[in-house]
Amino acid sequence: MSKNEIKVALIGNPNVGKTSIFNLLTGMNQHVGNYPGVTVDKKVGFCKLSQIINARIYDLPGTYSTNPNSMDEKVAVSCLLDRDDIDFPDVVVVVADVENLKQNLYLFTQIKDFGIPTILAINMADRMKPRGITIDIPALEAALHTRIALVSTRQKTGIEELKELIINYKKLSLETLVDIARIDPPFFSSLKEKFPNEELGKLWMVISQNFEVVGALRKMEIQKENIKTEAEIKRMQQRETILRYQVINNALKDTYKVTAVGTRALLDKILLHKVWGYVIFMAILLLIFQVIFYVSEYPKGWIESALGWVGEWLSGILPEGSLTSLLVDGVIPGLTAVVSFVPQIALLFFFISLLEES
Repeated sequence: MSKNEIKVALIGNPNVGKTSIFNLLTGMNQHVGNYPGVTVDKKVGFCKLSQIINARIYDLPGTYSTNPNSMDEKVAVSCLLDRDDIDFPDVVVVVADVENLKQNLYLFTQIKDFGIPTILAINMADRMKPRGITIDIPALEAALHTRIALVSTRQKTGIEELKELIINYKKLSLETLVDIARIDPPFFSSLKEKFPNEELGKLWMVISQNFEVVGALRKMEIQKENIKTEAEIKRMQQRETILRYQVINNALKDTYKVTAVGTRALLDKILLHKVWGYVIFMAILLLIFQVIFYVSEYPKGWIESALGWVGEWLSGILPEGSLTSLLVDGVIPGLTAVVSFVPQIALLFFFISLLEES
């Protein structure tokens, strides 16, 4: 492999446009194989970044996090573990969707903590204006210790900027985003003493996921360090998730804004008015209350008639006695009283869900 060739791994959540970016970078200069020992497709493409620098680009399978739930996801994460592997990337490009940036950044924080130069490519930038989204790129870059390329695969913009960032990957900060040791300081301090040359984020990921790893990580035999029980690891993973989203929320707090536009902006201005907003809200609740009781009368009547008919039918075919009386005069009326409320409850939850989604 040429010293002027940069190995690039593209990774991201499913449906963020990762493969579209891969296709724009490589064109038709790509091929598909398989990863060793599995049937997962291995997509590799080649791209000319400049007159003297080329890139070998790997389109890794989509994954929501480095906690894999499928063979595809496990393959994607395994490619970023072993520095001795011939395909280990020089730089990772994490692709995110501009409308779901918060969720997509979870994977970014995990990859960043692997100690690999990492670029964030925010795709679907053409949706920003219609959705009222604004991003302070310099401030977000500072918060995430990375460089960001705004890309639109639909309009084919931002690709040249992304290429330039890949060329200059050695200038990227390797500073981690999340202090993973805060989860359990004594445990991670001990871990760092045993494996001083490995990133804590990578060590923790291998331990918590019990990866069957290769190369340098196999030599470390991390998963044989049965220091924590499965229950303890689960609790630590929960603390990790909270910690990562705290970092993400802080990074996006002043850098990522969504403002209503068009009709939505007008509705927000009316419905969120400091005086009339409360009046309109109470009016909507009153309307829902009236609709629930008015509309539910019809199915309520059908239910009462149907169960009343069942009671009459049972009293006609069953012999007289205390058991028949219990069934016809007790169970059936009780069931009628309970079931007749189902339409009202169903309508109530329907309107509540509408309010939550509006």
